[in-house]
Parts: sequence; C-alpha cells; structure tokens
Amino acid sequence: MGAFETWVDSVAQGAATMSQRNLKWVEANGGIDTLVALATEKGVHLVRLTDDKGNDVLAASQKPFVTLC
Repeated sequence: MGAFETWVDSVAQGAATMSQRNLKWVEANGGIDTLVALATEKGVHLVRLTDDKGNDVLAASQKPFVTLC
C-alpha cells in the first residue's frame, strides 16, 4: 500500500477524521491528480489551503468542507 492509500484509508475508515499533508509531500508521492482520483473513489473530501507559515497543504476529511468567506 502506497503513501496515498495509507493516508486516504485512515481518513475514510475514521482513524483520522481530518488530516492534512503538505503539497510537496503530495507531489513527491504521485501528484495531486492521483490523490484526487483516490480520494473520490474512497468518498474522502479534499481542500487545498495555505497554512499560517505560507505552506500549501491539502486537508482530507470524511465530511465536506464549507467555505465561509
């Protein structure tokens, strides 16, 4: 099982109800398109954010994300 599968499965199965990874990690492990396809298949929601240090991160959750403003 690869890094994406381990991460997405942990969210899908409830071990991590919400989790995040740095975009650099995503690119090093197969790219965003591969991750999006896997997350879609497993019913996991993704959102791309910028953290307080300016790093691009992807957060994964069982529940959909909502943009407030």
